Amino acid sequence: MRSLLHWLVFLAVFLCLYGSLHLYVLIKVRRSLYLEGLSYILLVVVLAFLMFAPIQARFLQSQGHSLFGLLLTWIGYVWMGYIFLFVCIAIPVDLYHLIAGSLQQLLDADLTDYMLMRRHNLMLVAAAAGVLTVYGAFAAHFVGTRHVTVPCAKLPGTMERLRIVQISDLHLGPMLYPSRLDPIITAVDQAKPDILVCTGDLIDGPLEDGPAVSQLFAALHAPMGKFAVLGNHEFYLGLDKATPFIEMAGFQLLRGAGAQPAEGIAIAGIDDPAGGAAAGLPESQLRAQIPPDRLAILLKHRPLPQAGQNRFDLQLSGHLHDGQIFPFGLVIRMLYPYIRGLYAVAPGANLYVSPGTGTWGPPLRVFAPGEVTVIDLQRPRLSAQPPEKPQ
Repeated sequence: MRSLLHWLVFLAVFLCLYGSLHLYVLIKVRRSLYLEGLSYILLVVVLAFLMFAPIQARFLQSQGHSLFGLLLTWIGYVWMGYIFLFVCIAIPVDLYHLIAGSLQQLLDADLTDYMLMRRHNLMLVAAAAGVLTVYGAFAAHFVGTRHVTVPCAKLPGTMERLRIVQISDLHLGPMLYPSRLDPIITAVDQAKPDILVCTGDLIDGPLEDGPAVSQLFAALHAPMGKFAVLGNHEFYLGLDKATPFIEMAGFQLLRGAGAQPAEGIAIAGIDDPAGGAAAGLPESQLRAQIPPDRLAILLKHRPLPQAGQNRFDLQLSGHLHDGQIFPFGLVIRMLYPYIRGLYAVAPGANLYVSPGTGTWGPPLRVFAPGEVTVIDLQRPRLSAQPPEKPQ
């Protein structure tokens, strides 16, 4: 009941915000093209159809109409990315024209040479949003690899380096198309991880061939193990669907529990709070069970490090996508202090926030590239001491 209430609240807020974007576009297009009568009604119908396309797609899929549902999913989410970019470009342009028009009246001067006609304004904004949409689709597909080196004095024995490969927020679902995972699987395989981790939101919706997709991950080799935690979208999907897929993909799911990949190394994971009461032990108790001299790694979907002294040596998180589509990342930065990359949250305690490997909603990434993260925990090298001078 609680999860249903949260979902309804989210849906209501989302529709209000998303609806305001469509209202803005409706007003702008009508004024620019001077639409009236039937043409205006047709525009309203088309915008309403596009706005509710993702919801219609979920309904069709639930009724077994997978092909039509998939088509509407692509239409709805590509449009979602496009309209967001359109509005983000249009608002500054409209503000400029509003200021120029006000100055023209205030100064009684002719500034028309510095302003665009409404139709040209609309065409410019629509074209720019289209170019960015195409760019964002390519950027989302070609996922790069980022290498990060973290000094770590707690590496056990004579180990000089521990390589952890992190994937996060793939949001696998009905929009997964053939070859989409190829660059990701190849990047992970070429990195040759000691440990492979997924920090949540691996799966987000029904898959056309779930077992075949899971085997792509299961075939990846990581001699010290593959570990995962639950993100918020696994709870939205339902654990009865998400958990079997994660386990078939070869990951050991850590739910308020820990594991020992190798002697002297401990790795723990906790559930995302979207699931309500978390399974297993809370973060503080998990850390307290690990000896202070042992390397302690935490997998936690949201990048919120625990306060106080009882911290893990390395926390790996995701969730934020670095905003995914600029300028949404600017909003994220106002809400979260850690959004992307490596942070020293305390002496000897580091946090790495993945920008995500996939996409949520619109299959686009605009100036917020995704990545497969290769993290090398490296034993610090002692600086060479100059030889003593003879007495």
